Amino acid sequence: MSMRYPAKQKAETHEKILAVAARSFREHGSETNGIGQVMKELGLTKGGFYRHFQSKGDLYAAAIARAFEDLGKGLVAVADAAPKGKELRTVIEHYLSAEHLNAPGAGCPLAALAPEIARQSLKIRKRINQSMLGYGERMLPYIPGRTAEEKRARVFILFSGMAGVLVAARALADPHGRERMLAAARSFYVETFASDEAS
Repeated sequence: MSMRYPAKQKAETHEKILAVAARSFREHGSETNGIGQVMKELGLTKGGFYRHFQSKGDLYAAAIARAFEDLGKGLVAVADAAPKGKELRTVIEHYLSAEHLNAPGAGCPLAALAPEIARQSLKIRKRINQSMLGYGERMLPYIPGRTAEEKRARVFILFSGMAGVLVAARALADPHGRERMLAAARSFYVETFASDEAS
């Protein structure tokens, strides 16, 4: 039993670091809010970080993967709770909500970090791209299309487009302007992607 406890404790600490980093990076970016800040928030030493991750890039890729996993789970839950035939409409309305807009730390990592992700090394971007693909696959059951490839193309257009709307809306200083932008985007994406859902 004495051998198991440290392993269990290490796994729990690893999960805590991932959860805090996934939120912290989305809220503040990783360039200004690095390893030291994440470890400090958990009451751990920066040196202890390397028992869990090989590098900052390793943590970054793992944290973004966790963020995409959490987002996917959340949107699937939203779709599953929606009225029959209104799953995609409900997902779009949830994604383009004021609540999502105002909570970047718990929301879409692409909307919070796309320019930062683009500046990462090829190795890190490839790992993050795998997370993005996994997230897209989770959304496929709710996307209209005749083939899986058609659905995948629509997932990419829909979710990258909605992420761009959040980026632009967060840049606006006027709260009413942000809400108008969200409302217009909700209307556009529902009409474009979910108008065929059952009435």
